[in-house]
Amino acid sequence: MLTIYVAKISTYGRIVATVAEEAGIAHETIPTDSKTEEHRARHPFMKTPAVEIDGVAMYESSAICPYIDDVYNGSALQPDDPLERARMRQWMAVNDHYVFPLTEERLTLPRLVVPMMGREPREDLIREALPAIRYYLQVVEDRLSEVPYLAGPSFSLADIFMYCTLVGVALTDEGRAMLAETPSLTRWMDVVGARPSLQATRWPLEMQAGV
Repeated sequence: MLTIYVAKISTYGRIVATVAEEAGIAHETIPTDSKTEEHRARHPFMKTPAVEIDGVAMYESSAICPYIDDVYNGSALQPDDPLERARMRQWMAVNDHYVFPLTEERLTLPRLVVPMMGREPREDLIREALPAIRYYLQVVEDRLSEVPYLAGPSFSLADIFMYCTLVGVALTDEGRAMLAETPSLTRWMDVVGARPSLQATRWPLEMQAGV
């Protein structure tokens, strides 16, 4: 049994849940305030998600997801070929360090979450970020114009990480317009998004928008 302690709407919480779905293991998501002392005991840097699995506590999705895949899924989401596995890790890092921070802070949260809180987004900050977001999407597009998946010929953890980030982008008007310029990336999103694991973890906003 996997327990995922996570913010109510969380890209990385969805990533962990998707890997659990791929592995076929039961999982429970517990909406969590990361700023509490209780949560500090789970994650000393007070971020989410943190998990408990079969009595083992763990944090950081880049550690949690390979562990689940190794122990419960026969490493099916990690290529055997050393170069393909390195590419998988490369694209997971690209998502973690470049694509997610920029798109989350400067597009997805301002467009989707800030209005839910009854506030107005900073339009100037969104506009300033759009050229860099377009460039990042083009980098992913260039890769997917060469291979069907980010690691190479087979679906991997890298695809889950990147998809769960970019689906938020696709829910914004600006994101849809930019993704219309990236046919290989759009094809990949259609293929990856159709997987049962990602259908099982869809956000309500995705269902409303038909993404």
